[in-house]
Amino acid sequence: MTEAKKELLAKGPLLIPQAMIINNLRDLNWVGETELTEEDLQIIRKGILASRWYPRGLMERMSLAVFKLVGNNQPESAFSFGKGVMAETLLKIYRGPLVVNNPTDIAIKFAAFYNGTWFNSGKAEFKPGARGGVFKINDEEGIPCQACLVPMMRGVCTRLIIENQGGNVRVEAMEEPLVNSQKLYALTFNIYWE
Repeated sequence: MTEAKKELLAKGPLLIPQAMIINNLRDLNWVGETELTEEDLQIIRKGILASRWYPRGLMERMSLAVFKLVGNNQPESAFSFGKGVMAETLLKIYRGPLVVNNPTDIAIKFAAFYNGTWFNSGKAEFKPGARGGVFKINDEEGIPCQACLVPMMRGVCTRLIIENQGGNVRVEAMEEPLVNSQKLYALTFNIYWE
């Protein structure tokens, strides 16, 4: 007997920022110019709940739609979105756990949030170094919506380190040059701060 394939899920806080943009920019052709469906828009219009799990495919379609129609498929737009809207949303929802006033501790906690709090697949870990460290994500199902997730994660990591007393923060995604040419199953972010 074969084992049923696990449904891939993403938690509401990862969808809320994209839902806000989609709901606020109703004049854009979300269905005609992206992979979003009318059913997706009905879910988005009803409201995304932070406490609920959603199909990862919905999160991917929403992210890629916003990346295309609002961010013009530009990695720097996704970075700015991650550092701004996405990080701000996560900080509002998880203010207590995501503000510890120590850059190393927040990177460790952020990895823990990735593991089971935001996605039901994949694993993240942070290995500290002298002034920074390495944040790694592995997912045998593949990195979700990698073209926009990779620069967005650079932005979120940057903002969280800044919010937790890290100065002159720099985040480099080693696999970022590959996001448009191959499916990624692992990401490595080298994070530096003072």
